[in-house]
Amino acid sequence: MKQPDRVSVLPRRVYALPLSWLSLSRGKRLLIIALSYGLGIAGLVFLFPLVHNGATMFLPIVSACWLFRYRGLLISLVLNGIIFQLTYLFLLRGMLPDQAFVEGGIIGFGTSLGLGLVVCWLRTAVDQVHLARQQALAAEQERLLTLLRERQATLAYEQQRKINALKDQFLLNVSHELQTPLTALGGFLELLAAHQERLDPMTQAQMLKEALASQEELVALVDRVLDAIKIVGDIPVANSEAVNVQYLLQEVLAHLAPQDLAAYTIRLQVSEQVMVWADPQFLRQVLRNLLANIFKYVPTQTEIRIEATQANPSSLVCLSVQDEGPGIPADELPLLFEKFVRLKRDLAGSTRGAGLGLYICKQLSEAMGGRIWVESSGREGMGSRFCLTLPPVPPP
Repeated sequence: MKQPDRVSVLPRRVYALPLSWLSLSRGKRLLIIALSYGLGIAGLVFLFPLVHNGATMFLPIVSACWLFRYRGLLISLVLNGIIFQLTYLFLLRGMLPDQAFVEGGIIGFGTSLGLGLVVCWLRTAVDQVHLARQQALAAEQERLLTLLRERQATLAYEQQRKINALKDQFLLNVSHELQTPLTALGGFLELLAAHQERLDPMTQAQMLKEALASQEELVALVDRVLDAIKIVGDIPVANSEAVNVQYLLQEVLAHLAPQDLAAYTIRLQVSEQVMVWADPQFLRQVLRNLLANIFKYVPTQTEIRIEATQANPSSLVCLSVQDEGPGIPADELPLLFEKFVRLKRDLAGSTRGAGLGLYICKQLSEAMGGRIWVESSGREGMGSRFCLTLPPVPPP
């Protein structure tokens, strides 16, 4: 601490010292009064012959009144009178005439009483200030607790609203997925029931085949949903290692379907020196899911740009996948990485999906210590940009 700071702190400590006495135990307060009496009596013995007054006995009066208020005032006045009489009889007799001693005693008693009343009033005022401050603190604490409860209620409401929105999304998704095979199955069965006598055996066999195919599609859809739920619940712990981003991207692209690669222009802007600390299997799965979504929903003959940027070797690596598709509406962005969520416009299309690909991407990214998000203006042709940050390779 600098010297000016120490000088400024010292007066504050001296000012706060009498206030700190108020929180002491009864025994410690009595000890302070006893010490004040010792100092007062010593001053009376040594200073009275010089100044001919007992001003040093004001010290125990002030201490007693400050620590015990009016009770301390009464007791200290009695004790001071007794101590002064004994001191005069045994030590100070002959220094003053008896009449002067009596007059001095009366003046001293009155002065001590007035001083004690002032100190007691100050102590009462301090107690009232402390009480008002405690009440204000209690009111502020109650207000903060009320705000906290309101905040918790708001968060609970938002969480419930989010759960309800996810439930609605899930129901829309599942109903859309079930609608096509159920309609086909019901249509073939109705035709067979209404026109079985007029249909030749070959046509009946074809309708039964189509109905069975729709039934198998329904079973497969239910199995996919159940398997997806199991996958989401059993994501393993990441086994991270040093991964070269460019090599892994080339490996992922090499295993894609040739018709998908031919339908799009894929541009890689990734340096050979970019390394990340990640689980290769998890990272492959994330990239495959992102590219699979592009192949599903983005028009062909458009460009897909994959970039990797890193400010310096110790900073995070940002891997982004940019498409030129229809974009994502702003009101649907917050729920995009949740379970069983699909865009409303995709529910009306013919593309099937369980709505779990991006959720799995989020879980795998966070398991590797990274983060994934999407940037989109929602305008046609502007596309979407999925960004994934991953930690760099730690130093050896």
